[in-house]
Amino acid sequence: MAGDRNLLLRVASAVVALPILGAVVLWREPLGFALLALAAGAVALREYAGLTLAGRPAGERAAVVVLGVAFATALYLRPDLGPVWAMIAVVLVAASALVHSDDDMSAASGRLAAAAFGVFYVGGLVAALPLVHRDAPDGAGSLWVIVAIAVTFASDTGAYFVGRALGRHKLAPAISPGKTVEGAFGGLAAGLAFTFIARATFFDSLAVRDCLLVGLAAGVLGPIGDLMESLLKRSAGVKDSGHLIPGHGGMLDRIDALLFVGAYVYLHVRIFY
Repeated sequence: MAGDRNLLLRVASAVVALPILGAVVLWREPLGFALLALAAGAVALREYAGLTLAGRPAGERAAVVVLGVAFATALYLRPDLGPVWAMIAVVLVAASALVHSDDDMSAASGRLAAAAFGVFYVGGLVAALPLVHRDAPDGAGSLWVIVAIAVTFASDTGAYFVGRALGRHKLAPAISPGKTVEGAFGGLAAGLAFTFIARATFFDSLAVRDCLLVGLAAGVLGPIGDLMESLLKRSAGVKDSGHLIPGHGGMLDRIDALLFVGAYVYLHVRIFY
């Protein structure tokens, strides 16, 4: 019963959120989607800092949010200067760690690593889809973003239902006991199926190669992103990163897989499309 109730909450949240998201993605002004992505990234960074720097001063956690959003913004404005922004980010994270240092030196290196990873993990990856949305060739940015979001959702949904129906072998029991090998294959199949449906319906310029590579990436990278965030939550001893979205938990719970899939879609569009 609890699982069914959670599923209903997830569906209700999607019914409310998807039309808004769709309107922003299809809006001709790319800045709208970029601002939405940055806002989502800021919330996810706040949750990340709460997981990895729990009990630390608010200023230390806020620095992770500010630097992550600044890094994402810089990448969006001038992606050609990505290495420069990365070097600046390293220096600023180090400076922030020094400012917020205290007598507890035993965990200082762990805090520094957590802050740096958050800036690059969320701040770096959240910029990928806004860049695709703005810069994809032939004005296909909106379609690519729709594909990235929908194939992630399809893979996650396929894994959920196949795992519930057929799951017998645990995929990563120490990290996420509910995920199964059978569910992972179900998610992979669902992601591949969606890309070919997209090609046959609304995105006919997708090549078969695009369908195969994006579908496979969603089926592999999506679960990696999901499990990685589960590892953070397991380490922090919490079930969800937050309580922002009924049935889904926090923002980071919702975009964990999409961050990885979106990064691949950005690279795919740059290299293959």
